[in-house]
Amino acid sequence: MFNAERLLGQLLGQAMGGQLGGRKNKRRGGLGLPGGGRMAVGLGVLGVAMAAYEHYSQKSTASAPQPVAAPGAATALPPPPPRAAAVPPPAPPAAADPGLRTEQAMHLLRAMVTAAHADGLLDADERAGILDRARAAGLDAQELHMLDAEMRAPFTLEQLVVRTPAPLRAETYAAALLAITADTDEERAFLDRLANALELDPAARRDLHARLGLDA
Repeated sequence: MFNAERLLGQLLGQAMGGQLGGRKNKRRGGLGLPGGGRMAVGLGVLGVAMAAYEHYSQKSTASAPQPVAAPGAATALPPPPPRAAAVPPPAPPAAADPGLRTEQAMHLLRAMVTAAHADGLLDADERAGILDRARAAGLDAQELHMLDAEMRAPFTLEQLVVRTPAPLRAETYAAALLAITADTDEERAFLDRLANALELDPAARRDLHARLGLDA
């Protein structure tokens, strides 16, 4: 079943793990924002999407079949149970308007894809890598098809801005910021143009960078 929030969360997971387009996000170690992703929770749909991704990822891992020992093989004693069992994150809250939530999640995914193309480095091999990781994470055929279609035909910055509703301006910029490292002139110029077009002043930009634990 198509789940736009899970699709967005999966792309966020790849971006924050340094796997969205070759060298991108190399300054971030591992998966997640500082503080275990808590800084993203205040960003509405982005926080919900990451919660959805973590929930479904852990659910998929927990349900994976365990290896069975071959007949006659020595049986190893199971490891001792951990002192405190890890509790998977709760399922993301249900949206009051599922259709609106899906629309917003897809918009933020498009913001990430647009940003990932800012310096022209998202080539065919990188698209294939993103799809392979999404497939391994458990995304279904419909979600993979949607992700592939968006990467093959990204919005321009102007198309993205004109489709951004006022309440989603900050989240749109944050999604784009998470998709790239902003360590090239093209990426920095893209973020400057995006912020100006979304009418985000320098103070608002600094706040978003700080909330995401990134340099301004």
